[in-house]
Amino acid sequence: MTTQTPTSGAPSIDAALPADVSAGGLSQFAAYQRYPAFTWPWFIHRGYVFWPFAVAYGVFMAVWHASSMATWNDAIPLGSRTVTGCLIIVSAGPLLASALRYLRLPRSIEILAVGLCVVVGLIAADAAGRWMDAYHNLLMARLHGRTMSTPEAVQGMSRVLGRLMGQFPHWLGLFAVGGGWEFLSYLSERQRLAEHQRRKDLAALGRDKADADLRLAVLQAQIEPHFLFNTLASVRSLVRHEPERAVATIDALSQYLRSTLPRLRRDVGVESATLGEQIDICARYLDLMNIRTGERITVTLDVTNDLRNLAFPPLLLISLVENAVKHGVEPRSGPASITIRARLKADGAEALEVDVDDDGVGLSEGAGSGVGLANVRAQLQHRFGARASLTVENLAAGGVRARITLPAERS
Repeated sequence: MTTQTPTSGAPSIDAALPADVSAGGLSQFAAYQRYPAFTWPWFIHRGYVFWPFAVAYGVFMAVWHASSMATWNDAIPLGSRTVTGCLIIVSAGPLLASALRYLRLPRSIEILAVGLCVVVGLIAADAAGRWMDAYHNLLMARLHGRTMSTPEAVQGMSRVLGRLMGQFPHWLGLFAVGGGWEFLSYLSERQRLAEHQRRKDLAALGRDKADADLRLAVLQAQIEPHFLFNTLASVRSLVRHEPERAVATIDALSQYLRSTLPRLRRDVGVESATLGEQIDICARYLDLMNIRTGERITVTLDVTNDLRNLAFPPLLLISLVENAVKHGVEPRSGPASITIRARLKADGAEALEVDVDDDGVGLSEGAGSGVGLANVRAQLQHRFGARASLTVENLAAGGVRARITLPAERS
């Protein structure tokens, strides 16, 4: 039978486990649980937890013996042997099993071999414990039968447990600290990884569905019937009395559709959208709205060229611009302005902030929670989780600012 060899694309067993896979060990706070059981990173980080306790126990035994028996000359040899024995107890089985995993044996053989290493480690741990006890008994024999000052309650409890359970507590303790508990975690590790991959696959399917839904939503939102009907109605009324404005409206509509429709082709993924493309769509839309409103909207685009190539989800920015026109500009009489501004913000990881400001009538009661804004928030949550946000607020000088904040990523 041949051994398994890792392929070039296989992940290293030294790599940290996903957060929802890491488990096992005695202490849930321990960093070693972030690594696959019985690997070198796991062994080293596990040592950071257990080795200090081994050293502390050896020092405690040395000081206790020396102070109780007034024999401080025995402190160093007893302490060194106790520390060595404790390190063997907590490390022998895990060390053997960790070395064996790098042989890349077939899974069934590896399980048996790792289990055997743990058993050998437990036997070594028991031998180390007996070695420590034998040396301590030797020291006590030199003191002509004197006993260490142990509280009577502790001695009584030890006698009761010894009668009831025999050697079970001894072997249970060795199992807990000698790698046996981690062996149980090792056995379930592959199943937990498979479950993690299943959740990732389901999440990927969810993202694919959301992207398909988003593409449909883009089509519905950007070419919805009432928008076209209103625009065509405007053209019809202008043809007789203001033919030049009618031509300008048709040109603006053509430019808007030309910038929008290619983004919806099946071979153009929503992940490829850039801030620059979304700015252009908004500019064409505002050109059209400006003609329809009698040239009373002043549009300002404050976006540097280096930001235009950053990734930006489709539909979101145009939704904010439409919202500004519908709820801010149209209800207001007289000139109005809309500003689209983008900037990078260093807040831990670099973030992209995009603002849509208008000087319209401002937020009314209940505004800021409509279907369009709810869809923007849902898309941000789906794509970026807590790393993205949408805020809507009144401006001190009048009007509204809608701000999208999301991670700055190249398309």
